[in-house]
Amino acid sequence: MSMLMSLGTRAMFAAYAQLNTIGHNIANVNTPGYSRQQTLQAATEGQFTGSGYFGRGVTVQTVTRATNMFLTQRAESARAGAAADGVRLDMLQQLEKVFGTGEAGVGHAATQLFNAFNDLAASPADLSARQAVLARGEDLASMMRSYSDQIDVVQANVRSDVENSVREVNTLADEVAGLNLRIIDAMGSGSTPNDLLDARDHLVSQIAEKIEVHTFTSSDGSMSLFVGGGQSLVLGGSANHLVAARNEYDPTRSSLGMLVGGQESPLDAGSLSGGSLAGLMAFQDDDLVEARNRLGQMAAGLAEAMNLQQSFGIDLTGATGADMFGIGDPVALPAASNDKVAGAFVASVDLAIVDATALKASEYTMVNDPANAGMFIVTRLADDKVFQPVASGDVIDGFSITVGAPPPGPSDRYLLKPSSAAASGMELTIGNPRAIAAAAPVTAVAAIANTGSASVASLTVVAAPAAAYQALTLNFIDNLGGYELRDAGNAVVDANTWTAGTPISYNGFELKLDGRPAQGDVFTLAPTAFPSASNGNALAFDGLAARLLVDGQSFTDAYAQTLSEVGVRVQGATAAADTSGAVASRASEALSSETGVNLDEEAAKLIQYQQAYQAAAKMLQTAQSVLDTLLSLGGR
Repeated sequence: MSMLMSLGTRAMFAAYAQLNTIGHNIANVNTPGYSRQQTLQAATEGQFTGSGYFGRGVTVQTVTRATNMFLTQRAESARAGAAADGVRLDMLQQLEKVFGTGEAGVGHAATQLFNAFNDLAASPADLSARQAVLARGEDLASMMRSYSDQIDVVQANVRSDVENSVREVNTLADEVAGLNLRIIDAMGSGSTPNDLLDARDHLVSQIAEKIEVHTFTSSDGSMSLFVGGGQSLVLGGSANHLVAARNEYDPTRSSLGMLVGGQESPLDAGSLSGGSLAGLMAFQDDDLVEARNRLGQMAAGLAEAMNLQQSFGIDLTGATGADMFGIGDPVALPAASNDKVAGAFVASVDLAIVDATALKASEYTMVNDPANAGMFIVTRLADDKVFQPVASGDVIDGFSITVGAPPPGPSDRYLLKPSSAAASGMELTIGNPRAIAAAAPVTAVAAIANTGSASVASLTVVAAPAAAYQALTLNFIDNLGGYELRDAGNAVVDANTWTAGTPISYNGFELKLDGRPAQGDVFTLAPTAFPSASNGNALAFDGLAARLLVDGQSFTDAYAQTLSEVGVRVQGATAAADTSGAVASRASEALSSETGVNLDEEAAKLIQYQQAYQAAAKMLQTAQSVLDTLLSLGGR
């Protein structure tokens, strides 16, 4: 009789355990990271009698959780990739809004400035036309500064997001380490703490959204986390911390490090293959740097061309034109680890723009050349082109490098930024409309007695004069275009043959003629006496619109290309985010189908084990009835 009671009790306990597990599954169907649990039971070893082995019922062995390490790791990796692509897309969309289109774009502002010079050429003495030029120039400079400021805001947002993400990762890592200790303690009892394991896996998945991690589970149940090519984030019950530090060259940028035992070591952003931190660092170090350099390249190219053209003309007072625009200076930033004395860097490196049209939209690194004493290796970061050896005073991509004394130490490093600050410091440097050098410094006039059809089309200064301008006479000595250029003393200073469409060049100016000169025709060239009546330099300013000012492109074409490149990056990031998001979704669905709770399945099991429980209770009731019958028989 006791065996029947034992069988019923065991069966009831097993059914009750199953019901508890199913109820736990149903209760946690919407709990993030929860894995379906299952009660394992087995038949109890039978009892031998003379009639054979009689079963002794069921034994509840343990409660397990549904887990698939392969699917879990794949889901974490996919989630990390999707997070990186998603955050980079978000930041690129912010950057795209910086560069305006249509009338809100800097390309339109430059066109308006060139048009204002065209209007000035029609009336060079009109002060209102000159004031319009200054207004359009100020609009252009202000827009350039505004673009630069907005890029700074985006950079500040990146830095803030990096710092917030690092804090979150550190908090989660501490929680994982704490759970490791609890799991180790629980595993010592011989049973698996399923809910603690689920909680730890969920924390790891949250960390993976910030920075991709690689995991290793020890025999004691603890899990170690590694990031960035093998640096430990969690080891057993202890956690190391990420550090959001300032970039070794540029304090406005962020860099990542790992704090281990009180010592901070850098974490190579290139080794981060996933997570929002990887996306933020990729955007900061690639997309944002490219945009800033593009903007600076355009500002430097336009400002240099305007200032040069201004220096070729004369203003209303007859003085040579002063610079029209100022820009931010190029800089060479020393690494924080460079040699110092009393907190100040020992060595210095200076940059200067020599030819803005040759500037590339890139930054450069400079280190000592171990193979050539006193020389350097410069690497263009945009395409990793190496310039070696480089000496102080050399010119690379339109900028010169000057190394001060004492020279940099053997381990000193520099980040060269020839154009990235140009737009941030762009400003209109003249405020008096009379200071606009609209007049050409030389005027050409055809003699009244000329018999040919030639007339002065334009006289433009294209280079600084080798000598002071003086009165000259252009004499055509035959009907084939042969000419002599004579000075005030009637000495021949130049002789050649004129060709239609080809200007006559001398001492930095170019004289273009319409029609055809005849033998004996004379043109008088002299320094401009009445600047208010000359528009030669204003016409040259207007012609800058078509000049190749920015790395082989006109200003408006360069801006259009910048807009296009940002748009292409956004499109590429959108496609990448859509793809990685879909991959992450499928990976999560695959994991959920393997480890998640299916309510229909749990409801069916609930009915099954409810019936088993009722049957076990009936077994006990039957055993009690039989016992009562036996007891009643024994009392007679």
